[in-house]
Amino acid sequence: MRCVAKVAAVACALISAGVSADGHRHAGAHVHGAGHLNFAIEGRQVHIELETPGFDILGFESIHSDAQRRQLKDALQELEKDDLWSFTPAASCRLKTASVSANGEHGEDHYGDADGHYDSHHDKHGHDDHHADDHHHSHGHEDHHGDGHHESAHMDIAATYVYECANITGLNSISTRLFQRFANSEQLKVQGFTDSGQIAGQMSRERPEVRF
Repeated sequence: MRCVAKVAAVACALISAGVSADGHRHAGAHVHGAGHLNFAIEGRQVHIELETPGFDILGFESIHSDAQRRQLKDALQELEKDDLWSFTPAASCRLKTASVSANGEHGEDHYGDADGHYDSHHDKHGHDDHHADDHHHSHGHEDHHGDGHHESAHMDIAATYVYECANITGLNSISTRLFQRFANSEQLKVQGFTDSGQIAGQMSRERPEVRF
């Protein structure tokens, strides 16, 4: 499992260990409608990692037009919103940081950094880091997919969040609006690490919440 930037090292290590132990998460696993949600509680913070097929968010898996580029950019910004995840009200949790990226053979289509990743990030001060358009135009990248590989491309979208909770002991549930906002998303396999131990569960359109 790839640990996305901005997730605390301890949370990433816990999540990676748990994923390896249960055998459910393997590199290359890519099932439409099904994503993965990992979370770890560390002190007063909740670290969340979401990984989902690009199709579940966009309805397509690779970028072939400017309209699709705009749709990707809008979707990544939507995934950054602080109300995508909700917590037990008594815990008083607030978003501290969010980072979202799309990657895959052609999913990023030369967005973002030199490695071709589209990254979107903001911190608790509301600073945004959206440079897709600038990079796309300044480097003159076009839609050249003549290598014949685009048919097998599988774009994945990953997001990490850090929430800080005033009363972490009051936290016993996490819910999401992911299914409301993205029609192709059907379920999330959930794995979490709390002070009480490891939990596993599932979020779905019918039950978009996990309790622990």
